[in-house]
Amino acid sequence: MPLIMGILAQAAAAPTPPAGGTYDLLETEILTGSQASVTFSSLGSYSAYQHLQIRAMVRSNRAATNENVRIQFNNDTGSNYSRHQLRGTGSSVISEAATSQTSAFVSTIAAASSTANSFTAQVTDLLDPFESTKNTTIRTLYGATSYQEIGLSSGAWFDTSAVTEIDLILQSGGSFVSGSRFSLYGLRSA
Repeated sequence: MPLIMGILAQAAAAPTPPAGGTYDLLETEILTGSQASVTFSSLGSYSAYQHLQIRAMVRSNRAATNENVRIQFNNDTGSNYSRHQLRGTGSSVISEAATSQTSAFVSTIAAASSTANSFTAQVTDLLDPFESTKNTTIRTLYGATSYQEIGLSSGAWFDTSAVTEIDLILQSGGSFVSGSRFSLYGLRSA
């Protein structure tokens, strides 16, 4: 009998139901018109999850090539956030960091002057948003072919309150365009 290796061996094994460590889709919002912000609220009902994740395909109507997405928690607009980012364009690398911000940086997305109908993909992890002994940390991986940039960002909200609301906003006052999609997932404890 031949030896089954790698993926084939895994596929041949008896399936087991997922326990911890799996993502559950909690909510999805697909915009049918332009919106200045997107909010996920009443998040206390998701407190059984250890981490949250936002998967999005987004574009801004700002009259520019790109636009920055920012995040705030629990309507906190105080200087309680930090941000770090590393971006590559194929010809250059840009890095930045800042503290005492009124929101945390998430990503740079395609805007009105970029390739028509191009959207930016981004995945944002919110680590321990319901843990009352830690600050909430975020990290995002994003990329857009329209202006040839890929980036990795991270940040923190310096407050140990459980997250009950997430607001995604655009830095320069534009709006997310119709067709932008935001899905909120929960990751259970293992």
